[in-house]
Amino acid sequence: MEIIKFEGKEFPSVIVNLPFGERKISNTQLNESLMNFDGSYVSEEARLIDEEIFYFVEEEVLRFRKNKLITKILSEI
Repeated sequence: MEIIKFEGKEFPSVIVNLPFGERKISNTQLNESLMNFDGSYVSEEARLIDEEIFYFVEEEVLRFRKNKLITKILSEI
């Protein structure tokens, strides 16, 4: 698990191998921190971080075993 630091907070992320390549997954709390209420980014740094993340999931889902996490993501996209 990798840690993404943004605005003084730490957010977990993982790299998973999906059928179309490796992708970074993080939690929805990070996604909420990156965006304003109107859907715009809070900063340029937020935009750059968001572009690295393929998908956001709830924190408890991020703790799933990788196979279960992949199955969950593929069922939602």
